[in-house]
Amino acid sequence: MVRRPLDLWNAFVRAEDGAVTVDWIVLTAAIIGLCLLVTIPAYTSSSGVAQALAARLVEIVTSLSAP
Repeated sequence: MVRRPLDLWNAFVRAEDGAVTVDWIVLTAAIIGLCLLVTIPAYTSSSGVAQALAARLVEIVTSLSAP
């Protein structure tokens, strides 16, 4: 028996075989999004601290090397 394209489409739409894959993709995207939400603010706020620390270290090294 030859199936009509509409019957094939309905069978495809009703199939639940790939639902777990879609769930994993959505969960993985959510985890990546949450990691970016945490990492980006931590990185941008720590750059100011790193610059202040570098300036302090340069100041200490120059004061130690001065006669």
